[in-house]
Amino acid sequence: MSIFHATRPATGLGALLLASTALALPSLAQAAETAAAPAEQAPAPVADPASPDVPDANAITVTARHREERLQDVPLAISAISGAELTSKRIERVSEFALRVPNFGALQQNTRVSGLYIRGLGGNASNDGAEGGVGLIVDNVFFTHVGFSWLDFVDLENIQVVRGPQGTLLGKNTTIGAVIVQTAKPQFEPSYTLQATYGNYDAVQLRANATGPIIDDKLAYRLTFAESKGGGWITNAYNGVKLLGNDRWSARGQLLFTPSATVSSRLIAEHYESNEYNNFYPPVADVTQNLNLDGTVNSPRAGSWSAKLARFGYTPNLNGPYNANLNNQDRLIAKTDGLSNEINWDLGGVNLTGVTAWRRLYFRPYNDSDYTPLDIYRAGYDVDVNQYSQELRLASAKGSTIDWQVGAFYLHEKLRSNLRTIFGSDASTFFLGAGVPSSFIDGLEYDRDGRLTIDSLAGFGQVTAHLTSTFSLTGGLRYTWEKKQVNIAGYALGTGALNPAGATARQALLNNLGGTSGSAAGAYTLANQVSRGSLAWLVNPAWQVTPNVLLYASASHGEKSGAANTSATASQAALVITRPEKSTDFEAGIKTSWAGGKATVNLNLYNNTITDYQGTRVDQANASFGTYLANVGKVRLRGFEFEATWRPVPALGFNANLAYNDAKYLDYADAPAPLEFQLANGGAARPLSLTGYQVAGSNKWTVQGGIDLDQPIGGEWNLTGYANTSWKSRIAYINPRSVYGWQAPVAITNVGLGLRTQDNRWQLQAWAKNVTNERYAVSYGAASASAPVIEVYGNPRTFGGTITRTF
Repeated sequence: MSIFHATRPATGLGALLLASTALALPSLAQAAETAAAPAEQAPAPVADPASPDVPDANAITVTARHREERLQDVPLAISAISGAELTSKRIERVSEFALRVPNFGALQQNTRVSGLYIRGLGGNASNDGAEGGVGLIVDNVFFTHVGFSWLDFVDLENIQVVRGPQGTLLGKNTTIGAVIVQTAKPQFEPSYTLQATYGNYDAVQLRANATGPIIDDKLAYRLTFAESKGGGWITNAYNGVKLLGNDRWSARGQLLFTPSATVSSRLIAEHYESNEYNNFYPPVADVTQNLNLDGTVNSPRAGSWSAKLARFGYTPNLNGPYNANLNNQDRLIAKTDGLSNEINWDLGGVNLTGVTAWRRLYFRPYNDSDYTPLDIYRAGYDVDVNQYSQELRLASAKGSTIDWQVGAFYLHEKLRSNLRTIFGSDASTFFLGAGVPSSFIDGLEYDRDGRLTIDSLAGFGQVTAHLTSTFSLTGGLRYTWEKKQVNIAGYALGTGALNPAGATARQALLNNLGGTSGSAAGAYTLANQVSRGSLAWLVNPAWQVTPNVLLYASASHGEKSGAANTSATASQAALVITRPEKSTDFEAGIKTSWAGGKATVNLNLYNNTITDYQGTRVDQANASFGTYLANVGKVRLRGFEFEATWRPVPALGFNANLAYNDAKYLDYADAPAPLEFQLANGGAARPLSLTGYQVAGSNKWTVQGGIDLDQPIGGEWNLTGYANTSWKSRIAYINPRSVYGWQAPVAITNVGLGLRTQDNRWQLQAWAKNVTNERYAVSYGAASASAPVIEVYGNPRTFGGTITRTF
């Protein structure tokens, strides 16, 4: 929560980037005129507008190895969705990719509390100083903070989900995998598209893009605009405001400069903004009883959230999600700006790529943290991120006996994350006891203000030796040196004079918040600095048994750098920066094509072990407000992904996916006990082992299937349609030993039916998401001394109509 806005970062770096691009291009163009050979690879074309909405897998071009390759030719565990399919099936957010990609998920609770998950792991545990185990790469730019994934991605060429450590080529090290987003490029053929959508809950959506030449064959542009409003499906009883709707817009502008056949430069500038009531997390349970480890009742639990509310004569409504009654809930504000430039230059058998990028994030939450109409307290993290990166790569021309790539990557990031807790007029009664004067802590603010600076430098290389016409061996290596510096300050604001009783009570509360003691009253400073080096490697043999059968295997290792606890308390001084998380992965698979490419059947097996896994821990010395990130032991992921497509005729397509994921804690004996078991387990400081249990947030089984139709019906019109279902088995979102936070197996089905002209100038579609109106959770929050169990719900049934006009 915030009552002021921090100064926005200056835009001087963006201006410098533009200027350097303008100065560099003329010299590049002049040098390129002397090159003898044309560019080995031209920019990838956009999808043919007359093609079916869902092309077969052989037609999808991916870039996960920094080369344009057919999806079926890549000897890796990779899934991809074309931009045409994303548009036709209204797959608009990262979290919706999970409907089509097995063993992938995304939490987009709000800008800050987001995460990308592959095989159940990868999120950042809601810690601003932690990197995700799953990297996000957009237009060859690696994004560090999960907040950059918050808004809708529109006007895309494709998205790709690559599984396993990806350190030897893709941006920074990632231990679990990467999500690669490719936006549509400027074209020299003019095209203009307008799209409008209206749906239930008064949801309105506009999309527009335009592309074409500025200078024929030399300079092209592309402009993309998106806006979404409405859709709120929960009413706040306190003031009638609609919650969980959209109020967001984005704009992206691009210039593609091709001064010669051997040089291209792509400049992208973009802005994303949301101003939404998207942070309602309904209370659904409270831990009012202490349980024995067998689940039987031990005793009533004093001091629970609902027991404290009883001091006001208030009984909370736990009938989520229709129990919003919040006096302090306001909009969350998020703004993202980005600027990048990618230069590709064919030097004659060697291709040079340079990617220069800058991005910033501004986030301000306005939360009602007590979940009631009472004026108790508000808490939230003000976040500012400023990221600069530079990548240079040299690659051999494709088709040689030995294909190679080498490069260097530099990242500089400055982050501020300030956890602000502000107490209201009812706080004294709730936190200190009935009859305590409100003046003791009314208007008090306590901040845990963390600042993080990262400098990361890496050199990498990858070589593919084509030992025979059908057998290749790929090896990769990356060395990363990284420096992290963290400074944290805890302090109180609004500490006016009080009588001795009031001063003593306030001091005790502040000491609890800051992990301090005595007269410190929550005031402390922490600082830590760590410099580390790490290695990532890959060995990847592949055998093209026949033109339609590819066998492959891989062994890889990657490291995710140590996480910084930017809101650490004084009692967590030894845990300001964790150890790195290390991942060793073994995979083997087969990719096959049948019936002349009309069908594909792929199977991938994996065994991934992560040591020093970074997970959330509860500070037992600060039970009300203290959580932090720590190395929690060893985790193993083991299972398979099966993906199949079949297009018997051009007008009809089928897809089916099956995934099994045995994700277990192999070594986690000192896990914090769930709140309901702490008394029977011997107290809050006593651990309760999770060794052998399924990892929280990971389901064992995923089953997906779909059908697509694009049938000519005469008169230059086609009938289009789709139906897709994704089923997931039972998931523990809080703790696999807790009785709370479980989501039962659930299936989500999306459908659409429409018409389009065969030249795609007109498209009309009626659609529905979650057609069976399943009420399901995408996350839970555990109860504490000051909060109930909360549930983050998936969207209910939504439906509407969309009209698209292309000129």
